[in-house]
Amino acid sequence: MINKPASARITFFAALVASHALSGCSGDDGNGTGASGDPQAATSGASVSGSGGGTTTGGSTTTGEGSASTSGVGGEGGMSGGGGSPGTGGEGGSMDGKVPPEPSAGCNKANPQTGSAQSPLNVSNHQYYVKLPTGYDASKPYPVMIMFNPTGNPISWAEQNAGFEVTGPKEAWIRVYPHPANSNSGWGANDVSFFEPLYEEITGNFCIDKARVFAAGESSGGDFSSILGCEHADKLRAVGPCATKNVPQYQLNAGTRDCTGQVTSVVIHGERDSVVGTENGPKTRDFYTALNHCGTSTTPVEGYTDNLSNCVMYQGCDEGYPVYWCEHGDPNYQNTNHGWPAFAPKFLWSLFSTY
Repeated sequence: MINKPASARITFFAALVASHALSGCSGDDGNGTGASGDPQAATSGASVSGSGGGTTTGGSTTTGEGSASTSGVGGEGGMSGGGGSPGTGGEGGSMDGKVPPEPSAGCNKANPQTGSAQSPLNVSNHQYYVKLPTGYDASKPYPVMIMFNPTGNPISWAEQNAGFEVTGPKEAWIRVYPHPANSNSGWGANDVSFFEPLYEEITGNFCIDKARVFAAGESSGGDFSSILGCEHADKLRAVGPCATKNVPQYQLNAGTRDCTGQVTSVVIHGERDSVVGTENGPKTRDFYTALNHCGTSTTPVEGYTDNLSNCVMYQGCDEGYPVYWCEHGDPNYQNTNHGWPAFAPKFLWSLFSTY
């Protein structure tokens, strides 16, 4: 058991191990410009930089996708303590205290089809494609990040803007990029039934560590990843919903929702989001703090305390299932404070790689 530090501000890794205790925890609708530069000093996650040209007006997309260039070598140094290197630990290594990898049916399957943004695969009336790690080994189970893009953008948006096509994730994770059935409508509660066929498809064709399946998204993609964190918690280890809005067909009520389990949740929302407003971020946060039986006190996450990230971790959550709240002031996109902020990919990569 690792004791929590007495200091009010603790390191990112200390926050993780204090929550997990290293004892059996498994390891809109708008349009984006892409990451505008990582404000944090590189610790162990991937840094991102870039710019792009999408704009939003009143929540509707007025141009196509934003474009982002990504760069960085984060993820190679690892985190101090027992969490392992994010570049390797997330791949199901033998790190003490980590749940062993759970190989999927796709392990040892030769030459699986990955598709591409130009020639996507199709399952349950949804397009998707898969990016494999550098030097993909079909006998080795990999963690997977499923990233859901925002409304009104092409299927390539998340690959180009979410920040996981950098050193670290590219070498250690499988990345899956699905597309809503109707891009103009985005992701919604009606898409929940699509997730299981997608899950069966990717776990049946690729060597995936089923103990380390992650989902995240922005805007309506954030709504959807949040919904999946309840409806398919039995398949997901953690979620990262960003810039969510109210979904009338799916009310966030922890007392009435019959979730299939628990997930770690990183809830990200702009403090001045002018596209979807600011109300639903706290509702999403409160939904997960209730599900994971968290207390009301929080601890700032060192390295993510400036206005461009502003992340805290809730105390007292069920062991292995912390909840993080990042009410950021990043001006993305086009100064709307809506969308996928620059710190997010590094934060998620650093955190999820400790599982």
